[in-house]
Amino acid sequence: MLFNNFIDYINVICISGKGGNGKVHFTYNNKKIGKPDGGNGGNGGNIIFISDKNMFTLFNIKKYYKAYNGENGKNNCKTGKNGKNCIIKIPIGTKLIKKNNKINFNKNNIRKIILLGGKGGKGNNFYKKSNDQKTKKYTNGKNGIKTNIKLILNIKVDIGIVGFPNTGKSTILSLLTKNKPNIDNYNFTTITPNLGIYKNNKKYNIIIMDLPAIIEKSYKGKGIGNKYLRHIKKHKLLLLVINLNSIKEFIYQLITLKKELKKSNVKIYKNKTIIIISKIDNLNKKLINIVSYYLKKKNYYYCFFSKKKQKYVLYLKKKINYFFK
Repeated sequence: MLFNNFIDYINVICISGKGGNGKVHFTYNNKKIGKPDGGNGGNGGNIIFISDKNMFTLFNIKKYYKAYNGENGKNNCKTGKNGKNCIIKIPIGTKLIKKNNKINFNKNNIRKIILLGGKGGKGNNFYKKSNDQKTKKYTNGKNGIKTNIKLILNIKVDIGIVGFPNTGKSTILSLLTKNKPNIDNYNFTTITPNLGIYKNNKKYNIIIMDLPAIIEKSYKGKGIGNKYLRHIKKHKLLLLVINLNSIKEFIYQLITLKKELKKSNVKIYKNKTIIIISKIDNLNKKLINIVSYYLKKKNYYYCFFSKKKQKYVLYLKKKINYFFK
């Protein structure tokens, strides 16, 4: 399963419901005005946020939400219905910022009332007194609250796929998750992360993120930059995807990736990293042997990869399953 259109930051305008107005009404008996029986208005609906484990992006969050207003009071001392709440589901890992208040939705099914609806007004039945049975006094319902809310998502990613432009990262994700993100033969095909769900042989749901390409000085904002690297800081496995055009280019990409990740506070552990040498179909055997020797000497896990040969896909899955057994 794959989730395109990944969004991890959004501003949302929320308005809670207005309270219903109190009612002015009197009972009638033989066409004579009787006692006040105007009911109270219902309360306005609340704005409620709930964390949902089945969500992985803020893509479906709208930019404007409004709860329903409460009903006005009715005759016979009946209170109007409360306005329907507006319930907004967000992914686990979302930080909600309202003015100076911050709420972390770091577990499933956390439910928070963010904005209370306006209180319903009072009808004239509420204001009647023993010495004043003809009162027409009432109050309108309170307005709802309008506020701007920021949502910032920090998703828990199990596997991060990182590499230079046009190294085949999205292809690897598509073959692991059996879905196809946008793939083309030009730099920065991936401009926002692609998320996928990989099921290993234990049937675990493993979240994989294919990140936009890293280049030299990405940590300074060059290229697409390191905007999304925060999502893989607590990764369980890192896939570094590198093309093997030459030994010099291979070592340059490997050293640069390690440097850029370190500058972005993403730790690289050799026992949690697989180096993937991609697009190997037209490579000579000598070049492959030299790289293999180098990586073995440095004690890296590594594998070769080609989308044209199923054996490489199966071998990569075997490696991944080893880390999540």
